[in-house]
Formats: sequence, structure tokens, C-alpha cells
Amino acid sequence: MPPTRVRYLVLGVATANAFLLYLDRICMSAVVQSASFQQELGLGKERIGDVLASFFFAYALGQLPAGWLADRFGPRRMLVAYIALWSICTAATGLASSLAALVAVRAACGLAEAGAYPASALLVSRWFPFHQRGRANSVVSFGGRVGNSLALWLTAGAIAFFGAWRPVLWIYGSLGLVLALATQIVFRDSPREHPWANEAEREFAGPPPPGRPKEPTPWLTLFRHPTLWLLNLGLMGMNIGWAFLITWLPTYLEEVRGLDRVTASRYVSIALAFSLAGMLFGGWWCDGLTSRYGPRWGRRLPFLVGSAVAMAAYLVCPLLSSPVAVAAACGVVAFASDSVLPAVWAVAQDIGGRHVASTLAWSNMWGNFGASAVAKLIPFVLGTSLHRSDWSEIFWICAGGFVMLGLSALLMDSTKTLRREETLAGGVGVR
Repeated sequence: MPPTRVRYLVLGVATANAFLLYLDRICMSAVVQSASFQQELGLGKERIGDVLASFFFAYALGQLPAGWLADRFGPRRMLVAYIALWSICTAATGLASSLAALVAVRAACGLAEAGAYPASALLVSRWFPFHQRGRANSVVSFGGRVGNSLALWLTAGAIAFFGAWRPVLWIYGSLGLVLALATQIVFRDSPREHPWANEAEREFAGPPPPGRPKEPTPWLTLFRHPTLWLLNLGLMGMNIGWAFLITWLPTYLEEVRGLDRVTASRYVSIALAFSLAGMLFGGWWCDGLTSRYGPRWGRRLPFLVGSAVAMAAYLVCPLLSSPVAVAAACGVVAFASDSVLPAVWAVAQDIGGRHVASTLAWSNMWGNFGASAVAKLIPFVLGTSLHRSDWSEIFWICAGGFVMLGLSALLMDSTKTLRREETLAGGVGVR
């Protein structure tokens, strides 16, 4: 009897969740620039930076506890909780009437979203065999990037339709509660727990998961693992480069390139759409390179190639004469950056074993510290003597982030798992 295909239904709902994750994350970049928001609150660049940075900072801080909860209590239970909580926070953002309230509710939303990707990575590791994880990872992340690329356009259009920004956030929050219910119905922590999966699908997924860890998460091993520290630094650099696209690129296109707000948002959406192809390419690329060159170089090469291409594209931006060309170059950045993400998940899955969610969360935390930093760093630099009229110094900072990513990848070794490191350090158990 052929295997059932429940894994693809699970993957589809996980992809929809990732879409909503990014829609709710990025929508504030359109909200804070809308006429209705500015008439009500009238925040300057520094205060807008506070609102945007609060999400990423809280998102980073929430990674470790949220990842540990997914490892401990299972991805299904925690994903339902995370989706419901961040959806309530998104709706609550539509009730905020002051800077302090906005910062608080966006920080709460960041905390709630923190566990979504670590829990999803754990879910993929249990439903898909090793040789298909890169592609499965890319499909989930693809959903996020669809939300990423459409968030500005959808939110700006919805605000124009309603004539106000608050109802849009209430609608987004309601959609999230529907998806939380769908997740509860469709997900199980592994094929062996799903009543719709047959024995052939359970065997196809590989050995049964070790179950929820009964021993404590090996935090000391996690914190001193050399490849994970390299991954942490690399992701911090990558997010320094990538976060510019979703936070300050619209402002650059308006102030430096002379576009109106609607056209600038459209150009950013087009640039971010390149990430969709990059994400799908990255999954195939990661699996193919791993099959050809083995897990060590097969996991490294997507980092090295993606960082080099993104760095070069950013360095070219100040030299380009038209906003269309800049948007195209930023599209190359989005493609190259997102082609790396399936490999990021794969490295965390390779190393983490039964602690996949905690492992990815540890690195994702540092990556989002980078995103939080750049949301505040850019308006700071724009107000100093370092500022140039063409924003060239901003593009150099973003390119430097990708240099960090490439240099970090050179020494990564995903074959050194947490279990192996525990054994070498005198811990218990063998792989």
C-alpha cells in the first residue's frame, strides 16, 4: 500500500501559518507610513524605529523559551498557542493610542511569534526524511516570504479601502484565530500520532521521534557549540542586511529616489517577491549540494554563494541611476538571502537531534538581534555626520552584514551534533 500524503496537508497548513506570521510582522511598516496613522499619532523616524525595533528585540528574546517549550510539549500544542497569542496581539495593536502602547503590544506580538519557526522546524524534522528536509523547509519558509512580499501592498491597499489603519489589524487578528483552529485539527507531533496517516507514511518519515525530551535541554552544550556560534554570528549579519528591505527601503525610495508612497511600496513588494524564487531554489539547492558534496560542504555552500551575491548587489545600489534598477538589485539581495534559509533550518536540524526547536531558536535569537539593531541603527546613522545624501553608508552596512555571514559559514560543521558533543564532553548517551 502506498503511503498516504498527510504530510503534505501538514506542510500546507504550516506554510499558511508562515504566511500569516510575516503578514502580521511586516504590516506595521505600512501602517506607520499611512496617512491615517500619522494624523492620529504623528511619529517621527526615531519613534517609528522604536516601534519596529520593539518587535524584533522581543522576538529575539522569546526564541529560547519558546523553542524549549516546543521541544518539551510538542510542536502542535505550542504552535496553536503561539498563533492564537500573536493574532490577539495583532488585533490589540489596532486598539493602541500611544507610543508606549504600540511598543508594548508589538513587543508582546514578537514574543508570541518567537516560537513559530523553531516549532515548525521540529515538525518538519518529524514528518519528512533527511533527504527531503531542505525542500520541506523551503516550502514553509516560502509561505513566510509570500506574506513578506505582499504585506506592504495588502496592508496599504486595505488601509486605503477602509480609510483607516485599525480595522486592518483587527481583520488580520481574526484570520489568525481561524488558522490556529486549523492547526489544532490538522497537526500531530509525528505521523505515528496522526489518525489519517497509514503505516507506509509512518515508515517513510523515518525512525520514530525520540519523543519529548525527558532529560533537560543540554543548555551548556548548546551555548558552547562552535558551529552554532558561527551560525549565530552569520544570522546576525544576514538580518542586518535583510531587515533593511522591510523597514527602511520604502523611505529610501521616497526620500532619495523621489517616488511617491504608493509607488515606493509597490517597488518594495516587487523586490521582496524575488525572495519567493530564492526560497524554493534554496531548498532544492541545499538538498542537491548535500547529496553531491556531503553534509559538511553541502550545508556550507548555500551560505557562501548567497552571501557573496547579496553583498555584491548591495554595493552596486548607490551606483545605479534609476529606482527601478535599485529595486531590481534589492530583489537580487532578497533572492540570495532567502536561498540560504533552508540551509539554516537544515543545519539546526542536523545538530539539534531531539532538541531541534531549542537549537534553531538559539540561533534565530541572535539573528533577530541583528534585525532589531538595524531598525534603530539606520535612523541613528541618518542623523549623524556619517550620513551621505545617496545613503551609500547604509548600503555598506548592509553589505557588511553579508560579509559576516560568508565568513562565519567557512568554518561551520553540521556533522557535530549536540549528542556527539555531549558524549565528547563526558555527557550521557550516544547518538
